[in-house]
Amino acid sequence: MNIPEATTSLRPFGLALLITIIVFMIGAFSAAYFRPPLPTTPLEQLQRIANDRPGWTAQAIIFPVSFLAITAIFGSLATNLPGGWPRWLAILATLLSGAAFLLWLAISLNRLHLGAQAAELIANYDPNTPLPVLINFNTFWPYTFCALGSMALMGAALALAGVLPALGWVVAGLSAAAALFGGLVWRDWPPFMSYIILLVLAVGLMRVG
Repeated sequence: MNIPEATTSLRPFGLALLITIIVFMIGAFSAAYFRPPLPTTPLEQLQRIANDRPGWTAQAIIFPVSFLAITAIFGSLATNLPGGWPRWLAILATLLSGAAFLLWLAISLNRLHLGAQAAELIANYDPNTPLPVLINFNTFWPYTFCALGSMALMGAALALAGVLPALGWVVAGLSAAAALFGGLVWRDWPPFMSYIILLVLAVGLMRVG
C-alpha cells in the first residue's frame, strides 16, 4: 500500500495500537467481575470485587494507562499527517482522546476506592437499602462519546490524508454508529467494544508503508 509523500511509514503506529489493545484486553479480563456470569445484585457485585482484589486493582490501573497510550499514539499520528484537514482532524481526535482519558481516570479512582471499601461494605450491607455499585453516569457517557468521537475523527483524518482511504471511513462510520446505538438504543457501550473498532484501525495502519 502506497502512502502520501507527506507521511512516513505508519506501521509502528499500528503496532503500538495493537500492543495497547492487547494490554487493554488483558486488563479487561483480569478482573473476575467482568467474566460471565456477570453479577446482578449490589451484594453479588461487592462480593465479586472483594474476592478478587488483585484483578480488580489491575483493571482499574490498566484501563487509564491504555487510554493515555491511545492519546499519545494519536498525537504522534497527527504529526505525521499532511497539513490541512487531515492534521486538524487528527489533532481534534487527540484532544478528545485526552479528554476520554481524564474522564476514565475519575472512574478508575472511584473503582480503586470501591475495591478498598468492598469488604467493609459487605460487612455492613443492608438488603433494604442496597448501595449502587459502579454507577458513574456523570463521567461514563462523556467518556464514551469522547472516545468514540476521537476514533471517528482519526478515521476521517486518515481517509482524507489518503492513508486509509476506505478503511478510515469504515472506522469513522463504525464509531459514529456505535455512539448512536450505544447511547440511544442499548444504553450501554463497554469500552472493550470500542477497542474492537480500534483493532480494525491498528491492522490497517500496520499495512501502511
